[in-house]
Amino acid sequence: MASQLHVVGSLVVDRVMRVAAFPRVGQTVLARSLAVHPGGKGANQAVAAARCGAAVRMCGRTGADGALVVSALRQAGVDVGAVQQDDPSSGTAVVMVSDDGENSIVVAPEANARLPEASVAAFLAQAGPGDLALFQNECAGLAAGIRAAHARGLRVWLNAAPADDTVREVDLALLAGLAVNETEAEAMSGHQDPEAALQALAKRMPAGTVILTLGAAGAIAAQGSRTIRHTGYRVHAVDTVGCGDAFVGASLAALAEGRALEDAMAWGNAAGALAAMKPGAIPSLPGRAEVVALAATQARSAG
Repeated sequence: MASQLHVVGSLVVDRVMRVAAFPRVGQTVLARSLAVHPGGKGANQAVAAARCGAAVRMCGRTGADGALVVSALRQAGVDVGAVQQDDPSSGTAVVMVSDDGENSIVVAPEANARLPEASVAAFLAQAGPGDLALFQNECAGLAAGIRAAHARGLRVWLNAAPADDTVREVDLALLAGLAVNETEAEAMSGHQDPEAALQALAKRMPAGTVILTLGAAGAIAAQGSRTIRHTGYRVHAVDTVGCGDAFVGASLAALAEGRALEDAMAWGNAAGALAAMKPGAIPSLPGRAEVVALAATQARSAG
């Protein structure tokens, strides 16, 4: 029987500007277009998991101006009963996307920084032992939420983004899994080399799993004595916003079904690749059929 996924995370209104190239320091550039999308790492990952077939609940906080984010969650089948919509100001992200598909993002947390610990505790109290709980570092009370989830017997996963001092306060031994990109892995381990960073983080959580995403190059993971690699998929990227969230949500959906880590990495890479082919965060997240079909086209390797 599949486990439920409980996401404690951010809800953000994304204001996306298309530019030819990112401005240099002191430079002003004109955007070619402006679009407003639902986003936030928590919301993105919840939707990505739900679209891949997971049963997902979401806990977070937003304001009236964040109604489009709540609507997107609901439309994806996410249970939003624990999403508070009473804050004066929703989280907002200003996203620049260049012609080569890369992105630069500044986030104002606002309502996400005012999510009460008591609300998180009440949300987690409705989870069953063995369910999965997923956190990111865009909301208040990260360390306390992880401790509460672990105390309830949940399998706790952390997407350590952004990897700042708040993440360093988290006891990694409480985690069943950690998902990081190369920048976050370096910040948490001190190693620039991804392989060295992966092994350093794995030593801090010997009973858990560490996944390090490599963008278009795929992902590597450490689970016990095993190192698992997945080389990813070649696609024409038009917008990398939300690709990392697509990876996390899809891989957690696979794990919630009881699938092997190799399958979870294939699902994650497939979802990230598909998301890169469309603009926006939540609007670009693929469905289960697309993810499963692409994931089946490439073999994985373990060692």
